[in-house]
Amino acid sequence: MSQELPLQLQEKLSRLQQLQQTLESLYIQKEQAKLEERELESALQELSSVDENTPVYRITGRILIRKNKADLINELNEQKELIKVRINAIERQENKIRERVSELENELKAALSTSRGSISA
Repeated sequence: MSQELPLQLQEKLSRLQQLQQTLESLYIQKEQAKLEERELESALQELSSVDENTPVYRITGRILIRKNKADLINELNEQKELIKVRINAIERQENKIRERVSELENELKAALSTSRGSISA
């Protein structure tokens, strides 16, 4: 006797796999954003220890541009805030997808236990 899954279960299983791949992708995006955030924090910490009269530079493309220390600190803080917003958005997405993954897993377990019961009967 063939034990193929019904089409509906196959679709749910496929959807579950897609959601798990999406979770992996979101995890990678979040880790990259956290790395950027740490780099910005490090740069801000270094800037805080630099004397006001010391020239500071920012890399733009392939050139260095001299910047006012206060302006550069403001730019970096703005970037850091944007990254925090992005991290929070990713985390919200992750939570929604985890909930859906859990729902699908429960649906699949219930359906499989029901179908096993009817097969062995």
